Amino acid sequence: MDEIIESFKREIIRKAIVMDIGGFRPPEDPFCSWFGKVSFCLPGEEWPEQSGEPMHALAQVNLTEFPFKPKGLEDIEFITIFIGPKELPIDVPNGNNWELRTYKSIKDLVPLKQSDSGSWLKPFPMKPRVVDEDFPCWEDVPVECPEEIEDMYYDLFENVGGFKFGGWPTLIQAEIFWAPWNKHEANPEYVFQVDTTEKGNWMWGDNGVGYFGRGTSKGKKNDWALTWQCY
Repeated sequence: MDEIIESFKREIIRKAIVMDIGGFRPPEDPFCSWFGKVSFCLPGEEWPEQSGEPMHALAQVNLTEFPFKPKGLEDIEFITIFIGPKELPIDVPNGNNWELRTYKSIKDLVPLKQSDSGSWLKPFPMKPRVVDEDFPCWEDVPVECPEEIEDMYYDLFENVGGFKFGGWPTLIQAEIFWAPWNKHEANPEYVFQVDTTEKGNWMWGDNGVGYFGRGTSKGKKNDWALTWQCY
């Protein structure tokens, strides 16, 4: 039995990076990762708005702090994420009620002029933590599970939740459905997730998870998609 478990484990295991939110003093480096706060942009960029109202700052992430770069992030050093001020985005393009910005070099960034969105999110510094063993939820298992261990799957193989880069998405309802009609022209693949966090006062619907995917189609590598699931 142990040999069956270990063989199957090698086929589905992935490494991930989880962002620990708060619980430590903010670093002096202004480029450190933050939840509920965005401080940088490219020259000429402004705070994003939706229907004339400023979006909420969801996070900024400094990938140069990562011990390794998960798949889909190899050419990126800094990410900022904003979310619509009134309602959660539902299967709409980047820039419509949410905005994800990626930067290839931190050296290019300048301070972002702040805008008061009336955000209820609580800002906390974040730091990366490596998870050596992350496993898919049942719907995402890429190979056939040996019959001998099917009933023990969730006891043997843990899917790690949280604000997570790489690894496997933490599914709630089913495998990720990238709209429209699961035939998104960019053919996005999961890259990272932002989980509900009580500490940061953020929730996707009813204790849900937001998933961010990067395009894989020709000419669409810099296209990003967002979808989310909740209970």
